Amino acid sequence: MKRSPVSKALVILMPLLFVLSACTQTGVTSEPKATLEMAETPVAVETMAVEPTVAVREPVKLKIGVVSYISNTILMIAESEGFFDEQDLDVEFVQFPNTNDLIPLVLAGELDASSPSANAAFFNAITRGGNIKIIMPLTDFVIKDCATVAFLARTSDVEAGIYADKKTWKDAKLVVSTQALNSIPGYVLGKVLDPVGLTVEDMKIEVVEIAAQEEALRNRQIDILYAVEPSITRMTAKGDIAILDNAEEFAPGLASSVIVAGPKILDNPDVGQRFAIAYLKAVRQYMEGPTVRNVELAVELTKLSPELVSKICWSNSSQDGVLNVQSLLDYEQWLMKRGLLDNMIEPEKFYEPSFAEYAVKELGAVTP
Repeated sequence: MKRSPVSKALVILMPLLFVLSACTQTGVTSEPKATLEMAETPVAVETMAVEPTVAVREPVKLKIGVVSYISNTILMIAESEGFFDEQDLDVEFVQFPNTNDLIPLVLAGELDASSPSANAAFFNAITRGGNIKIIMPLTDFVIKDCATVAFLARTSDVEAGIYADKKTWKDAKLVVSTQALNSIPGYVLGKVLDPVGLTVEDMKIEVVEIAAQEEALRNRQIDILYAVEPSITRMTAKGDIAILDNAEEFAPGLASSVIVAGPKILDNPDVGQRFAIAYLKAVRQYMEGPTVRNVELAVELTKLSPELVSKICWSNSSQDGVLNVQSLLDYEQWLMKRGLLDNMIEPEKFYEPSFAEYAVKELGAVTP
């Protein structure tokens, strides 16, 4: 029997339809490969992403010598406001009645930093191989409306002009300090006397303990007293003692006290940089003056009354941590003339400025 054309077509198509039907039932199409590649591409990227490695900074313990001077409130601020904690510095304060022992203890490694005046012992220690340097100033002399360092005399003598002529100081009974003439007070006195042709050796120097100085001046046991705050404000409060001269006018810019560091800071730049950041943040708060918070911390350190701390003249400190190097070179020359130094020391041997420079880059400079 002859098949129609339609029948012939169905016979040809039937096997093809069967194959297509089977493919549909098993879920296979002509697109799966491309679809799978598109779906897997972003998943592969996410899986391969790697988080950046964050360096973990190790906490460092530092032992710092402090004295009960208003200027050391800077260190109190750095600790109490958490500036040291921010830099992962675990700081222990060791308090001293005066600065005499600070440099020897830094040299011995018992302190990592302290806040002394740069005296002959400091420079001689470097000459003899000590690993110790100034890293920033603590205070410097700045002429302003009030005095943080001054020569005091009885008000009646000041008003009478008895000591207006510095030549008359030769006949006065003078108290410089219990440290006498071999440190910053003696140097400042020398700067006062030099224009009139006198030296510290020409003076009648008396040694009177700090607690007895005020009464000794009133009772005429002494005539002129070298004093620093808060003694100036306290002694002049009754009106019978007055400022004879503002000592800062005779040595403007003098780095009168400094931050000295030993090996733990000097040999570890990262530690020095962290210390400098915390310290300069504290300096900038300190330079706001006797704010409520600053007074609170100064009272905690000095044990003085809040009323006195609020009235005194706060010393100056460089907010960018810059040391007046020339002032210390001049001071060295004076020490050499007095036979107190082994040798003159170049600035690079006694001063390490890099920590403060790094901190200023991080914090930004302060325009005077």
